[in-house]
Amino acid sequence: MIKPLSTFVRFLLVLILFAALFSYAMFQGGFVSWFLFFGFLPIIVYSIAMIFYPMNLMSVERSVSRKLLEAGQTVMVELRINRRIPFPILFLVIEDRLPDSINWHDTRQRKYKFLRSPHMLKNREANKTVLFPLFRSKIVYTYEIDAVPRGRHILNEIKVVTGDFLGLVKKEKVFNVHTDLVAQPRELPLKIKNEISFFEEGEQTAYSLQANKTNVVSGIREYAPGDNVSWIDWKATAKKQKLFTKEFEQEKHKDLSIIFNMVKGREEDWLAFEASIEIALSLANQSMKDHGKAFVVGLGNRRKSITLSSRRQNDQLIRFLSEIKLVNEGTFSSMLLKEGRSLSKDQNLIVITHQLDRHIAKACHQLNNQDIKMSVVFIRSKYLLSASERQYIDQLSHGGIFVTWLNEDQLFGNQIEVNA
Repeated sequence: MIKPLSTFVRFLLVLILFAALFSYAMFQGGFVSWFLFFGFLPIIVYSIAMIFYPMNLMSVERSVSRKLLEAGQTVMVELRINRRIPFPILFLVIEDRLPDSINWHDTRQRKYKFLRSPHMLKNREANKTVLFPLFRSKIVYTYEIDAVPRGRHILNEIKVVTGDFLGLVKKEKVFNVHTDLVAQPRELPLKIKNEISFFEEGEQTAYSLQANKTNVVSGIREYAPGDNVSWIDWKATAKKQKLFTKEFEQEKHKDLSIIFNMVKGREEDWLAFEASIEIALSLANQSMKDHGKAFVVGLGNRRKSITLSSRRQNDQLIRFLSEIKLVNEGTFSSMLLKEGRSLSKDQNLIVITHQLDRHIAKACHQLNNQDIKMSVVFIRSKYLLSASERQYIDQLSHGGIFVTWLNEDQLFGNQIEVNA
């Protein structure tokens, strides 16, 4: 009802202007009066024609340079407007309305400089331009979306506005053009320390995931061509007058379970959550590379998980992490405790969280007491770390849990060290 009423009011204003100019020319008379009337007559006729110009005869299309990209990359967008009637249009305002999911700049690792104040990354300008098509039936507008953040972004609405010379008539229409963009998370450069691996004779702490264990002897056997000379057991060789070599216990690695927090606590948690997604991806890829298995779980108002058993499933992991979002509802500590109790003892657990309170610390202690080898990766700005959070970090460390606190300095570094 409002739109037809607005059109009628604008039409009435144009008629009043026309009547005023005609009355002035009739009563005043003379060359100047009639010159003004006939000079403004084309403008008034154009305004009347613009009122009845059908915007529905326009069609709008959107195309993008790529629909699948990595977070932080740039995508080119092209808008094409086709007009069936070559009606002269003085100006055309085109606005491609971007979704809220794409309203900040992902500057790769540089974004973590703003872990304290992530709102400073939300400075994306509207993609709006003014074109002067006149009689052109095909109009093309190209722009770029730089530093696309992680996630699935649905571009839908394109707003087109035009009008007359005097601004009395304004015509606008919103076109729904559906376009999907998927920005995959990036992998961070991680250095993993203190991995727990185990043998039949007990556990041992390694500095690196790829450390080669050859110091636990399980027995001896006859020497075979190709065996390392340093493995020869000289005592058994001298006793039995044959070459014997040592056999070493085969190193075993526990499967890795990665649990990350999806519950939003503070307003600025969203950037720390982006870091947790990238760390989860890096840890899972490292585990699959070295051991062949990983289990990734997101806990929020609902449980979301994926099981990985080979490097070939990397695409599935990336798609899974691309669409994960923060949620406003859910209790991470209770879901963590429930999830941890369902894990078998042949799994190591890494908890990645942007929150650390009394309930989460208590849940970690309870899981650690159940002989589940676990570590915690806590992401918080060094300027926002509270005294209670520092206390919980110390309590977890003293309880035998590996704790890694990541802030601006670590996340922006060339290599991120994680105790796991």
